[in-house]
Amino acid sequence: MSAVSAVSTDIAQMSLLIVDDDETNRYTLARRLTRDGLANLAMAGNGIEALAAMRHDHFDLILLDIMMPELDGFGVLEAMRSDPALKGIPVIVISAHDDQANVIRAIELGATDYLAKPFDAVLLRARVRASLERRRLQTELEELLGETRAMLEISPVATFFLKQLKVVWMNAMGTQLLGYSMAEMIGKPTKQLSLNEEDYRNLFTKSEAALKTGAVFRGDVHFRRKDGKVILTRVAAKAIAPWDLLRGVVWIVEDVTEQRADAARIAFMAHHDQLTGLPNRLLLADRTKVALSQALRNKAQCAVMFLDLDRFKNINDSLGHAIGDELLIEVARRLKAQVRDSDTVARLGGDEFVVVLPAIKVREDAERIAAKIRVSLATPYILNGNPVDTTPSIGIALYPEHGDDAEALFKCADEAMYAVKNAGRNGYRFYGTST
Repeated sequence: MSAVSAVSTDIAQMSLLIVDDDETNRYTLARRLTRDGLANLAMAGNGIEALAAMRHDHFDLILLDIMMPELDGFGVLEAMRSDPALKGIPVIVISAHDDQANVIRAIELGATDYLAKPFDAVLLRARVRASLERRRLQTELEELLGETRAMLEISPVATFFLKQLKVVWMNAMGTQLLGYSMAEMIGKPTKQLSLNEEDYRNLFTKSEAALKTGAVFRGDVHFRRKDGKVILTRVAAKAIAPWDLLRGVVWIVEDVTEQRADAARIAFMAHHDQLTGLPNRLLLADRTKVALSQALRNKAQCAVMFLDLDRFKNINDSLGHAIGDELLIEVARRLKAQVRDSDTVARLGGDEFVVVLPAIKVREDAERIAAKIRVSLATPYILNGNPVDTTPSIGIALYPEHGDDAEALFKCADEAMYAVKNAGRNGYRFYGTST
């Protein structure tokens, strides 16, 4: 295989700058490199020319002589090290002065390799190719990192890179999410974002356990913003190297505070009456089912009350629906005030309400609650400056006496309520009784 064919296409296209004050040396180097398939070559006769060329054109490798007039190789290395655009270019120093002090100084100033004149052609070829290959890989990595950072910067989701539980980098959405600037967060421990020590320890323990296995850690985490506001976030984290978490972890953080609040509101609306906030038919059915299961398990009784406001239609017609709605809201408040926290007060619609009393010991317990409700709801109302009077008609059914499921109990309580209305309203009655 020829020397030319031995050079990869990628390396053959890379550019080199030969810097030497001796023209013969420059052209000798150029011929040898050309025979190796490296044709993209430029030359400079001193350090000043070399720096001018580097600032004008792109080079992947510098072959640099040390002893030159005006600006020697050490001066070139110092200038490259102080220039962010140049300090990443690899440099092979080629000099007749190969004493250890010169080698050390060149390496300390950023040279990547050192060859002594007269150099061995085979060794030169090997070191040039190795340097160019490293440069190619470095360029690819820098391009990849640049592309990745650009994508993360414009990502609509907050992204953080952590090392040793400290923020190393975050994108613009991270700043927007937390309210801290980049300068305020870089190098700061993530602990300052936690609500308290316990939350921080729990998050650290759970995330570390997942990250060490190479898995993605996912969870809901509360963070405290700079302005003190607590937000609920959905996080996903992945370790760069699961076997060594010190190398860093990437965190993707999404604020779901409003999303969860909306979901909670939707769930509430699906199970509650929009006017009074009481449980609706759907939640009532579930609560009643639970109450009956508990009663069966504990061999206890359960009471279901159906309640209707007397002459409610007259109030709506005479005072308007707005006053009618205010009355329903106040009735709901009074009903809740007469029962236990474990009891359920629900609105079926219109002026129909249901009260479920789980785990009562004797029927007198239900009667006592019905009497309290009757007195409370019959007390006059003042609504938007208007005096309003109404009374309740209450029908009561008992488990297991009047039925062993919700449907049977609701039917019996409803019939008992209509019996009260037919008897003159403003009272309560157990199913199957005349009083």
